[in-house]
Amino acid sequence: MTYPDATVSELINARFVPVQVDLTKEAKLADQYQVIWTPNINIVDTRERVAYHAEGWFSPAEYAAMLYIGLGHHALKHKKYDNAITEFKTVYDHYPQSEFAPEALYYLAVGKYMATHDAESLLQGWSDLRRRYSSSAWAMRTRVF
Repeated sequence: MTYPDATVSELINARFVPVQVDLTKEAKLADQYQVIWTPNINIVDTRERVAYHAEGWFSPAEYAAMLYIGLGHHALKHKKYDNAITEFKTVYDHYPQSEFAPEALYYLAVGKYMATHDAESLLQGWSDLRRRYSSSAWAMRTRVF
């Protein structure tokens, strides 16, 4: 896939099978993936189930962070928790200022819980999320405890 940023292009080509679709010619795909706006990025598995979806334009750093989030969601949905943890941690470690970093910390804690069933780890991860990104929508989702 051609993308103007080498880091993003390399990530896409190394970890994904990129497909670009002209939605004016592929109305069925637009309907299948419920495309409202473009750019429209769907990370799907081999059975064409959506693991992650995003719309709109992203800067290179945000695009890379979003791709790692998508990889993490794909891993979670396939119960590959160690892989999910790695992908979400990559977002936080490499893109801590990203709009995707709070989501990464949220699901990093979820992935650790799913791998170990250690509730304390989940609560600690969510506490860390609230401390670092207190005004994020993802921090708000952890306030049930």
